[in-house]
Amino acid sequence: MIAITAALAEIVLILVQRWRAPSGGPVATPWPHLAAALGAGVVGWLVIGRPDPAWDEVSLAVITGVILGSEAARSARVLSGKEWAGWATACGSGAASATWLLATPLPFM
Repeated sequence: MIAITAALAEIVLILVQRWRAPSGGPVATPWPHLAAALGAGVVGWLVIGRPDPAWDEVSLAVITGVILGSEAARSARVLSGKEWAGWATACGSGAASATWLLATPLPFM
């Protein structure tokens, strides 16, 4: 439930940024935000109790947390004009994506 909400919020953030400030060409991959989202995903996995993941769940967590999260982090940084907004978005996205690995919709149930 948390991961779905986070993924939808990230998609909306990316779409708003692209609608308000369309880029003229290709944009560099935000590698630091990718690393921050991946690290936050690992921390989130540790916090929720290290559930045993299946391979399809891991790929879903990586796609939504790392790839979508880093793109949303770039969008948050562009829209707000503040660097910390990108880092907060990347870390929040990575941590929220770890909940894809749970058997129940909410953690700690």
